[in-house]
Parts: sequence; structure tokens; C-alpha cells
Amino acid sequence: MSASLNTILDPIDSLPAMIVGRWVTDEKHQIIKRYIHSAFAARNKWPNRTYIDLFSGPGRVYTRHNNSFSDGGVLAAWRISQAYKGAFTHFFVADASREYLNAAQLRLSKVGVTGSFYPGFAHNTVENILNDLPQNSLHLALLDPFNAGHLHFSIIEKLASFKNIDLVVHLSTGDIQRNLAKGLLSGKSTLDNFAPGWQNAILKVNSKRDLRKTFLDYWFSLIRGTGLTVCDSMYAVKNSKESTMYHLCLLSRHPLANKLWTDACKISPTRALF
Repeated sequence: MSASLNTILDPIDSLPAMIVGRWVTDEKHQIIKRYIHSAFAARNKWPNRTYIDLFSGPGRVYTRHNNSFSDGGVLAAWRISQAYKGAFTHFFVADASREYLNAAQLRLSKVGVTGSFYPGFAHNTVENILNDLPQNSLHLALLDPFNAGHLHFSIIEKLASFKNIDLVVHLSTGDIQRNLAKGLLSGKSTLDNFAPGWQNAILKVNSKRDLRKTFLDYWFSLIRGTGLTVCDSMYAVKNSKESTMYHLCLLSRHPLANKLWTDACKISPTRALF
């Protein structure tokens, strides 16, 4: 898969950078970096500390609103983990775009990171990654797809089989909102992989607002079935028109993760889910 239409060459290394809006660098990346930073003491207790990214992108981004380049994805995660003890010891990186994956691999190698790289769609690459993860490790996984349909629930189920893991999830609430009614009418939807069985859970719901709420409640129940919980704070990322595009959420088992995530989301007041 080629990602050329969504990229621009970064002058510092002539590798592709993903073109993004300001909300990616001003909000999403800031929250993720704040969480990684705040969890350094917990990570430092473990001999192995892995970072998993199944939708990695090229590792650098170009923010079109201010014409600037900056670290994103795995490169930003590596840099912020270097600030204190508890740096990540292993990187497991995948992307459906070979162009993105190759760029991420080259950038990580230039800063001395030896990672494992997997070309392909996340619901396939997750199997190989699980087989390669080190034992006695604390894992942090980033699931940051372009839309809900790419985030198969099987990915979360498989990652949740590891007891010591946190998952930062890009929850595409805008995409979910657009596809709910269409999916009910057609009987088939991109949401089927995201929340298997969702149609049966909301058949008797009438209002659009209740439809969205019931769908998400159902997804939350699927998450709880894996042994993970959705942490209390869910950060609403909005575009320049103040329309919510997606939410950032954390799936975890540990109360400390909940606290650290809540603090990380305080870059501005957490907005309502809908």
C-alpha cells in the first residue's frame, strides 16, 4: 500500500512525513507523550519495556497549519522515554504501508533503536508480534488507525492476553457516528469488525443519541470481557470547526494507569463524549 498522497518529504532526512492537522501535534501527541513520561517509574521496575505500534506511520509529521515538521508515532515515543529511567527496551512496529514502515525503521535505526518491523494490516501483524514479545515485560501498545473499521476487536482481544499491558486507543467516534445508521439499514458495516454483534445490541434503540450511547456501551462491555477497562478520562479531539473527530482512551487493568492517564489528559478540559 502506498501512502504518498498523504506525505511530504522531510528536509532533515528526505524521508516521508505524514501530513496532519494541528490537533494531532497540539493534542493527541502531547497526551500520549505526557502519559509515557509520567509512567517512567512504573516502567523502570521491569527488565523489559516494550512499545507496540500496529499503525505506526513514518515516525515524523508535517503540521499543515503552521508548516512545521516534528516527531510523531514511534520516534516521539522513543525520545520521550529517554528523558528519565524506564526507557523502552523493545519496539514492535507495524503498518499496512511499506513506505511508512520503511521510513519508521530508518529513523529508529538512526537513533540507535533496534526494533522488530512487520508489514501488513494490524489484524494480521498482531499475531506475529505476540509471538515475538519478550517475557517478564511491561507493554504499552498504541492503536491509532484511520477509522474504526481498521481496529478489529480481535486485535484488542489478543493484546489483552498479556496481563501487563496498557493500550492507548484512537476511538473513532466520528466515524462510528457516520456509519451506525447506514450499517443498520444495510445489515453489513465497517463497524462489524470493530464491535462484533453490535447490531443485535441496539436493534430496539430509537433515537440517534441513544443509538450512539448504546453502541459505545456495548463496545465497553466487550472491552471488559477481555479483562481490561476503559479508563475514566476520554479526551475529545476536535477539528478547526469544533467537531469531534475521535477520542483518545486508555485500556488498562491497573488503577495507577487510570490516574496517570487522567492527569495526561489535562492539557485542556476533557470534553463530553457526544
